[in-house]
Amino acid sequence: MAEKCQRIMAILDSLYPAPPVPLDHSDAYTLLIAVLLSAQCTDVRVNTVTPALFTLARTPQQMAKQSEEAIRAIIRPCGLSPQKSKAIKGLSELLLQRHGGEVPADLDALEALPGVGHKTAQVVMAQAFGVPSFPVDTHIHRLATRWGLTSGKSVEQTERDCKRLFPKEHWNKLHLQIIYFGRGQCPARGHDPAACPICSWAA
Repeated sequence: MAEKCQRIMAILDSLYPAPPVPLDHSDAYTLLIAVLLSAQCTDVRVNTVTPALFTLARTPQQMAKQSEEAIRAIIRPCGLSPQKSKAIKGLSELLLQRHGGEVPADLDALEALPGVGHKTAQVVMAQAFGVPSFPVDTHIHRLATRWGLTSGKSVEQTERDCKRLFPKEHWNKLHLQIIYFGRGQCPARGHDPAACPICSWAA
């Protein structure tokens, strides 16, 4: 299994040597909001919506002053806008109350914010603060199962297995590489495993 993981990492490194964070952001707060918006929505759509939202408000102080209706009107294309607008306003208020208007570099504190689940918190820890994390999205869950790295029973299991199999110092880069690979080369449907640079030998 160690050899398989090394080979996977080598292939991904050759394809995506420096994978960018797919969500446009300028700091930890704008990343947090973008990741929250990306739930059940594509990153491409989020990136078309956030410029208008961050023109309205780009700090917790500014966002807390907005009405849920004003936020919802902008983020509607991302889906789940009633829940997401409530969460964005609520977490902005809590950042002011509990954390001096700063996004905390702490997983438990992030998960305690409205609308912020485990995956969202891990993305922020990884990409805003550089803390080794392995956020598992649908692409990673699917590919790790496809490649025989996990049983695929749950995303929690997939996260545990990936953290166990891959070196910690590679987690932040690797989770992005797998997402890009899943989108570009290893789709859920209409996939030809024999032609895939990883599935052809790892599946």
